[in-house]
Formats: sequence, structure tokens, C-alpha cells
Amino acid sequence: MIERHLPPFAALRAFEAVGRLGGIRRAAEAMGVSHAIVSRHLSSLEELFGVQLFNRKTGHLTEIGLGYHQRISAAIAEISAASAALAGVRSGGLTIWSSAGFSVQWLARHLSAFGQARNRPIVDLRASDREPNFAAGEADGDVRYQYDWSPSPPHDVRAEELARPAVFPVVSPGFARTIAAPAEVIQLPLIQESSEREWRQWLMAQNFEVGDLGAPIARYGQAHLCLAAARAGQGVALANWMLAAEDLNEGRLIRLEPTSQPFSIASLGAYEFRCLRIRWRDPLLSRFRDWLHRSIGKELTDRRATPQTA
Repeated sequence: MIERHLPPFAALRAFEAVGRLGGIRRAAEAMGVSHAIVSRHLSSLEELFGVQLFNRKTGHLTEIGLGYHQRISAAIAEISAASAALAGVRSGGLTIWSSAGFSVQWLARHLSAFGQARNRPIVDLRASDREPNFAAGEADGDVRYQYDWSPSPPHDVRAEELARPAVFPVVSPGFARTIAAPAEVIQLPLIQESSEREWRQWLMAQNFEVGDLGAPIARYGQAHLCLAAARAGQGVALANWMLAAEDLNEGRLIRLEPTSQPFSIASLGAYEFRCLRIRWRDPLLSRFRDWLHRSIGKELTDRRATPQTA
């Protein structure tokens, strides 16, 4: 009879990495140990339980191994999350990831308002186009724009919508050209982000028949780079008030509107806050999330009161 105690944690970590990364060699590289060490860890687990967890001929987990891996992965993720939460309590700070555009255009400009003058929690803000691996402890929370066609978060991650701003075209004052009808926007050079999908979805919301949009001058990959291209007079970019408010207020960008009728209001997605489900009610994360809601809500209310700057 197997003693009622946990297997060696090093063996469990190696097994989890093998299943997650798809092989012993990849797991060894990720863990910074030799192939032989990972293989010995797997063998020790198999000997302990008397079952085969890994098929060395195919390089994949067995059916029994897959079932065990699912539960071990969840347990290690919870241990990692609990440890990250404890570290956050000790340090009194948070690590928050955010997309580059939102970090530069909104979050970095407002972050100093988070917390009180005394005992202000330290927020380590990191701009990244990649969403963090919460289970690996890369971040406590994440804030970024999610398109309506973006994939849903993993089952262990909870998401909450912060704002669903309208999307509209912007140009530099020097580029500004008069268009009579909404459909004429297609005749202008359209600044694309990672693909033409954002423009296609926005044009469909205007009830336009979308044909060939033509080859872009370039694809900029990030929203704030698209705005930089628009400020330089390269063409028309899609923006929302959270990204373009400062440029609009300072006159570096202006909204493009037809003279005959306005564009239809269109939304392509929303800004979301995400973190691990098991950490959703952590006091500091809850405080930060509530602050985001209040700050964004106040700014949205102010902008509704002065729509000419939107």
C-alpha cells in the first residue's frame, strides 16, 4: 500500500512540465536541468504508483497520465497563485500587465491616482502584447482590449469588462480631407494594426459592402503605433477615446466625419481586467479593479458631458 503522503514535489513539477510542454527534452530545457533528471523523475512517479504515465515511444502522456496531469496542473497552478498572493501581501504591491497602447495612452497617465498618499501600494506596470501566464506567476492582473472575436480566457482566469468604447476614424489636421458620404472613407489610405479585420468589422458596422481594401502602407501591430502614423499624416486610423483623448484634446488628431451624415456608432470590443479566479477577491487586486472602474467611469461621464472632445 502506498503511504499517504505527497510524491516528491520536484517529480511532480517535472511531470507537469512534460505534459504541458509536450516532451521530456522540452521540459528539461524549460527547467534548466538535464534530460536524464526529468526522465528519472517520471520513472520515480511511475514506480511509486505502479502505472505508466508517459509513453517513451510516442513521446506523449498515456491516458492515465493525461488524467493525472490535469489534476496536478490545477494543483500546481493554485500553489503558484497562492504563493503570488502571499508575496503580494508581503511586498504590498502588484504586478500588472497591459497592452502597450493602453499602457502608454491611458494607464501610465492615471496610475499615480491609485492608492492613498500614505501606504500607497507599488504597482509594477509592464507593457506587453502577450497576455501573462498567471499560473506561472508572471502577473497579478492584466488589462487590455479584447476584440469581440478574441478567444475566451482560460477556465482558471476570470475576466470583467471595464469599458466598451465606440471606435471612430481619426486623422491629423494636416491630412484632413472632406468627405461627403460615409462610404468615401474607403477611398482614403487606411492605417491597419495587425490585419485588415478591424477595419472590415468597423466598415460592416457602417453597413458598407466591403471589397478589396488594397495593400496598406504598412501594418503597425500596436494601436499606439497606428495613432503615431495618423499623427504623421499617413492616413486614417481607428481609435477610441481611451487611446486618443490626449491627442484629440491637444489637436494632434481630429475625428474624421462626413459632411452629409455622421458615421454610425460602432464598438469592436472592450477593455477587460483579468486575473486568476482563485485570486479574484484578493484585497489588493479588488482595490485595483475597483479603482479602474471608478476612474474609467468618471472619465466616461466627463466625456459625455463634453462630447465635442470625444
